[in-house]
Formats: sequence, structure tokens, C-alpha cells
Amino acid sequence: MTTEELYREFEKLTANLCADGADPLACAGTMMAQAMTIYKTVLPEPEFNVMTDLILKSRNDIIEFEPPTIN
Repeated sequence: MTTEELYREFEKLTANLCADGADPLACAGTMMAQAMTIYKTVLPEPEFNVMTDLILKSRNDIIEFEPPTIN
């Protein structure tokens, strides 16, 4: 599965969870926690530190998305 395909799958999962009433902030926090756990598990400590530094430094590059309309 490509990165783009994975991204779309997580996007659909999150949209479905939110449509079913899940708090979008809870979804985001859960995904962030899972991501950090995966990074910590698979990366050597120096690479984990580089990754978390890059995440922090790129915080101003993140763009908002248009939330889907829930009917």
C-alpha cells in the first residue's frame, strides 16, 4: 500500500468516526499518540529525536483542511 493510499484510508476512518459522533480532537490525539509510539518503536533514538524535532519545526507549515459537511 502506498503512502497516499494509507493517508486516504486514515482520512476515511477519521471522517467516519467523526460522522458517528467521535470528537475530532480525540481522533487527532489518538493518531498522534499512535504515530509517536510507532516512531519510538522502530527508530533508533537519534533518528527518533530528529523526527520529533522535524515535527515541531514544521508546525507552522501545516494547513487546515475543509471539514466535510455532515448531513
